[in-house]
Amino acid sequence: MNKTVYFLSSSQQRGLIAEGWAGKLSVSNWSFKSAGWVDENNHELSVLAMKELCIDISSFRRTQIEIPDLTQAAVIIKIHDTEYDEDIRLPNELEEKVIHWNLPNPRKRSKDQVEEWASYQEICDEIALKVKSLEAILPQFN
Repeated sequence: MNKTVYFLSSSQQRGLIAEGWAGKLSVSNWSFKSAGWVDENNHELSVLAMKELCIDISSFRRTQIEIPDLTQAAVIIKIHDTEYDEDIRLPNELEEKVIHWNLPNPRKRSKDQVEEWASYQEICDEIALKVKSLEAILPQFN
């Protein structure tokens, strides 16, 4: 049975990027999902930034967080800009499986759409490195 990694980010955009990169990992018996805790329908820039890297996340499911889904996860990665994002409080019993990634929120740190677009391109690279590091970490959760 597959174990699940849940990528959580406020508006899900960074989580979708992480989910896209995770599909490239060389790990077996793991599945990857993402969710957000703020309702936002515009995911255009994250989709376009990943398309530049030949990773299509346009069909990935956009969803808000559901605590029952998280209880089934083996690992929860909370992608959170500690300066700009509102935090989500998870139940205490989930904390032992949470990994925190403090990564910029391009939408909240940008002055205009051009700057936001450049920020999404940069965050794709940062997330790629973080996701790649999971290959060494995930076996600890077996």
